Amino acid sequence: MSAFAAAKTKVSNWLFHQALPLWAEQGVDGQGRFFEQLDFEGRARTGLRRRTRVQARQIYVFCEAAALGWAPGRAVAQAGLNRMIAACRRDDGLWVAATDDAGAVVDETPDLYDLAFVLFALAAAHRVLCDDRARPLALETLGAINRLMAAPHGGWHEALPPSLPRRQNPHMHLLEAMLAWQATAPDPVFETAARMSLDLCRDRFLIDGAIREYFTEDWRPDPAVGHIVEPGHFEEWAWLLRQAEIAGLDAGPGLDQTAEALHRRAVAQGLKAGFMIREMDADGAPIHAGRRLWAQTEAVRTALTFGDAAAADLIEATFATHLATAVPGLWIDSYEADGTSSDKAAPASSLYHLMTAFSELLRHDA
Repeated sequence: MSAFAAAKTKVSNWLFHQALPLWAEQGVDGQGRFFEQLDFEGRARTGLRRRTRVQARQIYVFCEAAALGWAPGRAVAQAGLNRMIAACRRDDGLWVAATDDAGAVVDETPDLYDLAFVLFALAAAHRVLCDDRARPLALETLGAINRLMAAPHGGWHEALPPSLPRRQNPHMHLLEAMLAWQATAPDPVFETAARMSLDLCRDRFLIDGAIREYFTEDWRPDPAVGHIVEPGHFEEWAWLLRQAEIAGLDAGPGLDQTAEALHRRAVAQGLKAGFMIREMDADGAPIHAGRRLWAQTEAVRTALTFGDAAAADLIEATFATHLATAVPGLWIDSYEADGTSSDKAAPASSLYHLMTAFSELLRHDA
C-alpha cells in the first residue's frame, strides 16, 4: 500500500468513524447550534461566547461531510444554518460577532473575518443543501460589506468601528469565500471582490516574496509588528492563488509561480523538526517556534496541490501528535517549541482546517 493510500485509509476512518460522529453528537446543542469547544473527555464546554465564525465553519464542515458521502452531515448542517440565520443576522445586512449559550447576541460587532466565513458557509449550503436562502443572503451580505466596510486605501475595514493594525487574514478568507461562490454559482460581484483581494495580495501583502500580516491604515507594514510572517499563511495563500489561477482570475502575470514560490518558502523556512512553526521574520528566523494544528493542515493541503510527497509524512506526524487524543476524534490544537501543550480542550474551529485538508486528500488521485 502506498503512503498516500495508507493516509487516505487513516483519514477516512478518523473523519467518518470518530471525529464527525463525536462532534455531531456532543458538539451540537438541542437547538442545532454548535459549541465552541469539547474537553478532552468529549464533553461540551458551556458558558463561552459562541462566535459566528465557528457556527459558519461547522456548517461548512458538515456540508462537506455530506458531499463526501457522510449522510448524517446534511441534517446537522441544515439545523446549524437555520439557527445561524435566525440568531446572527443584523438589520443592516451584516452579521454579529457572537451569541451566548441561549442564542442571545453578546457582541454585535461586524468583523470581516466572521463575515468571510458566513459567506463561505452560505456557499456550502447552496452547493450541498440546495438551500434557496443561501445565494440571496450572500449577495446581501457582500453588498453590505461593500457599502459599509469599504476602506479608503483599498480592501475593507477589518471591523466596525475600524481598528489597527490592519490585517491580511480577513481579506484572504474573503477571497476563499468568493472562490467558493464562483465555483458553485458565479456572479460578477463575487468575481470583483475576489479580484480586489488578489490585487491586495500582489500589491500590498506580498513583500519580497513573503506575505506580511499587519499593516498601517494605508497598507504599509506596521512599525511594531509588520515584520511578522506566518508560514501557515504562506501555504494558505499558495493554495488560494492556485485556485484563483484555475478559476481564471489571474491578478497579473505569474500567479501560479507566486503560489508555488510561497509553498516552497514555507517549507524551506517554516518547517522545523517536521512541523510548520507559528511565526518567523521575513528572513526566516523563528519568532514563535511553537505550532498550531491549522498550519499543519494548510501545509498538507498545499503540498497535495503541488504534488509534494512530503504531505504523507506531515499527515503521519499530525496523527502522531495533534490527533493522538485519549478520546478519538478530538485534537490538541497548540504546542510550544519544546513539544509541550497546555491545551485543556479541543476548539471546534480547527475542524474546518482538518476538513479542508482531508477532503483534498480523499479526492486526491495519487
